[in-house]
Amino acid sequence: MAGFIGREFLVKKNSIQLLGLRAKTVSFAGESIDITTGEDAGFRTLLSPSGQQSIDISFDGIAKDALLRDLILSGGNLMLTDIELEWPLSDAGTTPATLTGNFRLNGYEEGQPYNEATTFSSTLMSSGTWVYTPEA
Repeated sequence: MAGFIGREFLVKKNSIQLLGLRAKTVSFAGESIDITTGEDAGFRTLLSPSGQQSIDISFDGIAKDALLRDLILSGGNLMLTDIELEWPLSDAGTTPATLTGNFRLNGYEEGQPYNEATTFSSTLMSSGTWVYTPEA
């Protein structure tokens, strides 16, 4: 794949695209486990598997509804189930790559610039396991 347009990367909840998103960033992390001992001659040794795996999704955009604001300010359940990330198809693909799991809404910021559209930014943090399905 030579590349794709950022707007083609989708963040969905229950198969419905979240509204107003402009910029999206997905961070994958795997916490290293250091098992270095004196026998390693001063060289660090890490276990192959990660101790903890996590995904953070940061996004911002133009507020088109109050879904995220309502969740944060109502003091309700900030755990969002069935979040799906969908990557654009390559030239050879017929089904997009997806990642589905549960995420916690971890912050919300809203901007009210004078005489301009209301903007927002937010972050979702993975909670539990997820399922990644490669492009087919």
